[in-house]
Amino acid sequence: MDVQIILEGPPFPPNYHMKQSLGQFFFDSASKFKDRICQIDAKTEKSETFLTVKQKSVRVALEMQKRGITSKDVIVTCSALTLETPVPILASFYLGAKVANSDPTLSVAQTAHMLSLVSPTMIFVQESSLTLIEESLQQAKLQAQIVVFGTCDKYPTFSDFNQAKENEEMFYPASVDIHDTGLMFFSSGTTGLPKAICHSHFSFLNLAYCFCESGLKVDTTLSYTTFYWISGLMMLTSSFLKGGQRIVCTKVPEAKDVFEIIQKYKVTCLFLAPVLTYPLTDYANSGNFDTSSLHSILTGGTPISEQQMTKLYATFKHTCIVFAYGMTEVGMVGMFNPVTDKVLMTKKLTSSGKVAMGVSLKLVDVETNKTLGPNQKGEFLVKSPCMMKGYYKADCSDIFDEDGFLKTGDVGYYDQDGCLYIVERRKEMFKYLSWHIVPSAIENVLLEHPEIKEAAVFGMPINEEMGDAPAACVVLQNGSKVTVQEIADFVASKVSDREKLRGGVFIVQELPRTPSGKLKRRDVKNYVLSLNRGTNKQ
Repeated sequence: MDVQIILEGPPFPPNYHMKQSLGQFFFDSASKFKDRICQIDAKTEKSETFLTVKQKSVRVALEMQKRGITSKDVIVTCSALTLETPVPILASFYLGAKVANSDPTLSVAQTAHMLSLVSPTMIFVQESSLTLIEESLQQAKLQAQIVVFGTCDKYPTFSDFNQAKENEEMFYPASVDIHDTGLMFFSSGTTGLPKAICHSHFSFLNLAYCFCESGLKVDTTLSYTTFYWISGLMMLTSSFLKGGQRIVCTKVPEAKDVFEIIQKYKVTCLFLAPVLTYPLTDYANSGNFDTSSLHSILTGGTPISEQQMTKLYATFKHTCIVFAYGMTEVGMVGMFNPVTDKVLMTKKLTSSGKVAMGVSLKLVDVETNKTLGPNQKGEFLVKSPCMMKGYYKADCSDIFDEDGFLKTGDVGYYDQDGCLYIVERRKEMFKYLSWHIVPSAIENVLLEHPEIKEAAVFGMPINEEMGDAPAACVVLQNGSKVTVQEIADFVASKVSDREKLRGGVFIVQELPRTPSGKLKRRDVKNYVLSLNRGTNKQ
């Protein structure tokens, strides 16, 4: 009989649970922290207190209520980060409505698909993305009330909603079941069409608690991700949980600006995707900035090399670099605590840390589903009180095993110290001559080449017998004259025979990524397959 080996993260404190609705939580927290600074616009330097944000969100909630919005409705936002963007989200929570957020950088087809999943009643959209939303609604054959951040003669504006209301001081959030869906996120779509992932009020607030108790110092946070991503909502919720301030950037700032923001506002926690760490380490020697306030840098979502982790530690000498592992469906799965695990994490630079609070994890063989032990490679399965309710109006039974563990699709292992290592997405692995090929392993080799800025590895179909041969698309450094033959030879000198780039090397100007920086290998592969064979190829 197979004895299951399960890793357990630290337990929740005895008798502890977040028992509020999201609306009640944000409402009470804003009252609690009152005149503390809640958010600051990094460009304009304008700041707002928690009470200011609460007043705006109450006014918007009352206007939404006047226009028929109830707890049965779905509200969508589509905007870059501004001081206004969180307000309709909080207002929706106050009314018990479900929130789903889009991203203005997505295409009409992507946006239309996501809107079709949730059928929103009202959409708050930035002025520059109004056409995107109009065309997406038309393509999805949907109708929704549109509210514009900015100026508009065709639709009501955020300013129209944010007007003083009679008896606004008497407003109180609606009472809702904390186990009902409170917000939805869209899966990244790197392995298929996005799905609407449902989190209850209970699951998301418990996730926020775990995040804040992980050792990160969230007094002053800086993050560029929009509320389309769970990390964006997590940073917002953490600031309300701890009374910290958020530094808001409408777009991803230049490296110089990041260092200036850290120094000026004494940022304590910086969150960014691995791909966005490279400009910081490249710029590090160009200026003399004080980053001593920066307690931790949190990164994750895609692989990061040991070389880049070493550069980050060299650049931010006072800072813990936390490479975390999580997924939208379950939140945080693994990360080092920058306080208690500080020594260990500097020795295991490519580890995603230990199992997070409240999480149960098991590792299974991808072929037999047999439970595995330390230093054996398999798929991670997880269970947590922070886990999603499911996919909105869609079946999700196939992603759970018989014990209720969620199948992550992530392949990796854990070592004798219980530290997790993510090797690859299961669906992004491919076989060549019956051998599993791990794209990220070859990508890390490519990134060691001084002339290569970015790289994406994928399987190039050969035939049924041989499978897919490794191929690569690369973005070169400015002015580089390196040839595809030189790149192929470089890789061949550092990898096994089966990992050589027999499928070709293709030089491109940029690689397709999701708004948070995740590589879209399917788009890379489809692009290469559409090229004339022999063009730009080794």
